[in-house]
Amino acid sequence: MKKIVPTLLIAGIVAGMGSAIAADVKFNPLNNPSNPSEFAKEFRNYFYENFPQIKHNEYNMGVYGFDKDAYSQYKNMMEFPPQDDYIAKGKKIWDSYKLPDGKPLSSCVGDAKGLRAKYPYFNTKDGQVHNLELDLINCQKNAGVPEDKVWGPKQGYADLAAVSAYLSSESDGMTVDVKIPNDPRATEAFNNGKGMFFRKTGQLNFSCADCHMYHATQRTRSETLHTGIGNTTGFPVYRYSKQKMITLNNRLFGCMRDTRTIPYPQYSTQFRDLEYFLAYIDNGQVINGPALRK
Repeated sequence: MKKIVPTLLIAGIVAGMGSAIAADVKFNPLNNPSNPSEFAKEFRNYFYENFPQIKHNEYNMGVYGFDKDAYSQYKNMMEFPPQDDYIAKGKKIWDSYKLPDGKPLSSCVGDAKGLRAKYPYFNTKDGQVHNLELDLINCQKNAGVPEDKVWGPKQGYADLAAVSAYLSSESDGMTVDVKIPNDPRATEAFNNGKGMFFRKTGQLNFSCADCHMYHATQRTRSETLHTGIGNTTGFPVYRYSKQKMITLNNRLFGCMRDTRTIPYPQYSTQFRDLEYFLAYIDNGQVINGPALRK
């Protein structure tokens, strides 16, 4: 009996999707260029051509940019935006937190204004994609903060998410502008992230693209699937279903876990490369975090 459970789940999910195919599936990533700028152009054009009902400047709204019922619910939820409490808490921590040497967190990552807009980025010195939350964590570790006091995916997560929310608010209205430097390692990181987006995982055998590209705008049971553009602009987001602030890396971890596989560790190279890919796709989109999602 246990062996047929994944099959039944897949059947249930597919059955819950809209009867009409949302887009004509012609996009094969294997036939598309490894050059990031060329690939990103083709990727965006797929959505512009297949989903003309979505305005270019509304992709950063997720499902609220094209689902009228969802947008109506969103307006009601935003009458008393729960993000405000997290922004206030994050600002208080940001202003008061001191490292063992007495320096603030800004001594590691820079001033709050516009900081979120600079992430993620590829560091040519260490050959790694840098994520904002991980840089805050490493700031503490490198400064000698005791291991049991360092923020992480579990311990101190609420404080980390709150600071991330505040920093996101300080870049609100700016546009995503992720650079891929002239370094083959940066291009490799982008393409690794692309591979993560299209790779099927877990017992459900789903990829990011299955939900957010090939079946974008369709419904899976009670939820509407958003698109492959605008995934990074609002993070961290307050999720009503979780009643808390969720960072992007946490969400990516959860998505992979939901395919019934063992996810990579949070802030792993794989998830940071995926974030790099998604953010590069979002270039030109307006940052509107911390956002609110159902």
